[in-house]
Amino acid sequence: MSDEIIVITGGDGKIARAIVERYLSNNNKVIVIDRKENTDKKEFLNNQNYEYYQADVTDVKQLMKIREEIEKKNGKMTHLISAAGCPMQSEIEGIEAVSIEEIDKSIKLNLNAHIYCAKIFLPLLEKETNKNKSIVMISSVNALRGFDLPAYSAGKAGIFGFMNAITKELAKKHIRINVITPGTTVTKQEILLGDKFINYKYKKMIPLGEFTCTADIADSTFAMTHIMKAVTGQNLIVDSGQTV
Repeated sequence: MSDEIIVITGGDGKIARAIVERYLSNNNKVIVIDRKENTDKKEFLNNQNYEYYQADVTDVKQLMKIREEIEKKNGKMTHLISAAGCPMQSEIEGIEAVSIEEIDKSIKLNLNAHIYCAKIFLPLLEKETNKNKSIVMISSVNALRGFDLPAYSAGKAGIFGFMNAITKELAKKHIRINVITPGTTVTKQEILLGDKFINYKYKKMIPLGEFTCTADIADSTFAMTHIMKAVTGQNLIVDSGQTV
């Protein structure tokens, strides 16, 4: 087992699940935080590298409790991958339809929670003696182009500003921080479903002719933490050319 400890928020989401699997395949210790009840019990039951905490990442008290538990068990962490996030249902109909309450919920999940996690788990990153340690936050091409979802898009755009604001501060502690920005992303299972799941008229608008796969995001995230060790303060767009 590797002595590197990877904490992944939103680990039960389809992108984050692929990221979890990528790090487990590298024999890393993976700690998942998600608001859902653990649905991976059977899949990872015998994997000693896997831990799961059920928590709401918008709840500071819950996050601080998890930090205490991780510190007691592991003493430190090596990489934080902040992947929790999703739009509110009413955002689909635009700014006139979304309620003030839903706007607040969206910003709290898609921006505030990333800031909470970075601040709350920073002391555990500081305890890691390995100089290759980092934070990776997952944004969205909605932050770069007009794909609707107003509050979600604003939250995801805010992640870039947050990264830029703390890059130099973290560098003094040998902690890198970067953002991965996925385009429309599908799983391998969804690709197999073809027309039953994917809008192929929309697919034709993507320059590379294929939607980004969750495995692509997982590989890009792994590269940011384990391969591109001289990279910090950067936004890596992984969208098959969708924003070109």
